[in-house]
Amino acid sequence: MPSPLREQFERPAGQREFVRSMIDKRLLAQEARARGLHQRPDIHKQVQALEERLVIQELLAAEEKSAGKPSDQALRDYYAQHRSELAQPERLRLARVQVLVPQGATAQQRAQANQKAERLAQRLKAGESLEKVAAEGDGPERGRGGELGWVARGDLPERETESAAFALKKVGDTTAVVAGSKGFSVVRLLERKESRVPAFEEVRAEVEGRALPQWKRKVLEGLLARLRAAGSVGIDVPETP
Repeated sequence: MPSPLREQFERPAGQREFVRSMIDKRLLAQEARARGLHQRPDIHKQVQALEERLVIQELLAAEEKSAGKPSDQALRDYYAQHRSELAQPERLRLARVQVLVPQGATAQQRAQANQKAERLAQRLKAGESLEKVAAEGDGPERGRGGELGWVARGDLPERETESAAFALKKVGDTTAVVAGSKGFSVVRLLERKESRVPAFEEVRAEVEGRALPQWKRKVLEGLLARLRAAGSVGIDVPETP
């Protein structure tokens, strides 16, 4: 129970409210029965459907408990069959110096922003520290020394900036000024992690989570196969001409 609710029920007023709600519910149920609502066919159908769902849930829970968890070999087999889905994409750790332009900027304003970005890019090229240059730019990264953190393809909102960043070859390389819809950027590559498939032990928990629905389906199919073999239920569907 969440802490706020637990604290509420620990107080006398909360306990009285809970008891009152239970009494009110019982009174309403008694009144419904007194009016014969429990005998309506549509109510019977809903009760039967609910009972059926509940007992099936309990049956499947018991079968899954009896079957135990997926074996280590089953998890390794799943890992081998889904390696491509578990692959980690290439990621770059980037820094950026950005000069933003206001929405609806004039051509002159964009030109001035471009010139500022070019000056900042030249200072980086001359060896001035990234932190100092980034502090004179715009965007939230200016307060982090230009640090953007780790990104994969699709993480950056501007395609032009992303394309330029992933075209960088060596750590320390810096792009030319890149024009985008929001302004101008200069991006530096700080670190690269190549695309890789992690070892099984690294992603074991993820594999367990991914394999669980498939395992539950197998438990269900096994139960249904046993029930069908033991029963005499058939499906008689006339053939269409």
